[in-house]
Amino acid sequence: MTVLRVRGSAARAGALALLLLVTATAGAQGVHHSFWAVRGAHNTVYLLGSVHMLKAGESDVPAVVLDAYRRADKLVMEVDLDAGSREELAQLTLREATLPAGQSLSGVLGPETYEGFAAHARDVGVDPSQLERFQPWFAAMTLLRLEYVRLGYDFESGVESQFTRLARADHKSVIGLETMQEQLGLFSHLPMPEQKRLLQYTLKDVDESPRELDEIVSAWRAGDAARLNALLAKGFDEFPELYGPLTSDRNRHWMPTLTRLLAEPRDCLVIVGALHLVGRDGVLELLRRAGYRVEQR
Repeated sequence: MTVLRVRGSAARAGALALLLLVTATAGAQGVHHSFWAVRGAHNTVYLLGSVHMLKAGESDVPAVVLDAYRRADKLVMEVDLDAGSREELAQLTLREATLPAGQSLSGVLGPETYEGFAAHARDVGVDPSQLERFQPWFAAMTLLRLEYVRLGYDFESGVESQFTRLARADHKSVIGLETMQEQLGLFSHLPMPEQKRLLQYTLKDVDESPRELDEIVSAWRAGDAARLNALLAKGFDEFPELYGPLTSDRNRHWMPTLTRLLAEPRDCLVIVGALHLVGRDGVLELLRRAGYRVEQR
């Protein structure tokens, strides 16, 4: 999303957009992936749980997903990454992420929280003063992104970036379920106390990232949706005011588009953050409740 390409999925608190799962290549017969198929009246809609950042050497997409992409008439993602130039997206981020005149990050955070932020910023190679004019949510996302980069992950190897390049080369239609401004607005419209809490929680998650990523990757590689949901949904209890708008509300908002896709004559591939697919309010369960048969591949 824009400069940071922040999207929906991340560390449990507010970094949902930066959910990092390493994609596994298709292995032995019977192995499942974070990949599902839903039959419409005349077509199939494929759903891939996405990974927004991947390690360059571990970014192969499963063959079954590539086959679905080739059969698909269109690609559907949370946001069309080619919608708007880099300059336009940077300007949008600046408008949404900048604090009101007269406010500063150190001022809204207070001395104790700001000191913790500043220490983590220096650890990942950022002068904290460079973020002084930005809202706490943006500071949190910056720290998280740079921590993941330090662990070897990057956006260009991520699932969305890979498929955006494929679709561009193949001249395949790409549809966004929402706009970049809508995604940014989810964070920028949070009240300041919640943004401060989000940053505090993110500081804790940055410390725990390597261990948690290993657990998430293991569950994802095994196609263990229940385990994946258990790992990713912990934040619902700790941060329900953020998880609802970032996940459940958006899932429901996407349903009319998904049901329209299921009424079309041609197949399509839908790629959204894996957290959006699993769980009691996930897209898969919403589709089941609507009467569709969902099959894991």
